[in-house]
Amino acid sequence: MSHHKPGQIRIIGGSHRSRLIVVENQPDLRPTGNRIRETLFNWVGPNIVCMRVLDLFAGSGILGFEALSRGAAHVTFVDNSRNAIKTLKTNAADLNFHSLSIVQSRAEDFVQNCDETFDLIFIDPPFASDAIQRINGIITAATHPGTLIYREFAKNQQPPEPDKQYFSCLKQKSGGQVNYQLWKRHE
Repeated sequence: MSHHKPGQIRIIGGSHRSRLIVVENQPDLRPTGNRIRETLFNWVGPNIVCMRVLDLFAGSGILGFEALSRGAAHVTFVDNSRNAIKTLKTNAADLNFHSLSIVQSRAEDFVQNCDETFDLIFIDPPFASDAIQRINGIITAATHPGTLIYREFAKNQQPPEPDKQYFSCLKQKSGGQVNYQLWKRHE
């Protein structure tokens, strides 16, 4: 049972463990729950330290803030919502995190115009959208051999998989109404 006020979510690991972040009260915002986050970061393991992370469809930013708390070198948060961007900036300041960038952009536009690659990419769009399908065909540009991609989507969805010429699925699980997977770009 959760013991925090609505509109907040707790970081569960690392240097900022137990710290709360503010969550915008928006109908399509669905922060990744504690159990799923714990599983995700167990999958990634100690490799999170020094990773450059891209949090697409950042929303509350909980995945990116969790990564920073656990030692990620840098997180780039991308979201199209002005309110989400404002809240991300407030939370980053409250947590005193500096190794981050916050970008207001459509995820697809960011990826298409991005000239860097990342070690870990979170793709967790609103369930009602077809964003996973749209991002799927272009995400390779933001990766390098060894990049990990975390995907989260509704249990009743079956989005196309990343291109198996470049990626293989390492782990997949479901919990509640959510399916989640960890993919890796071939070395």
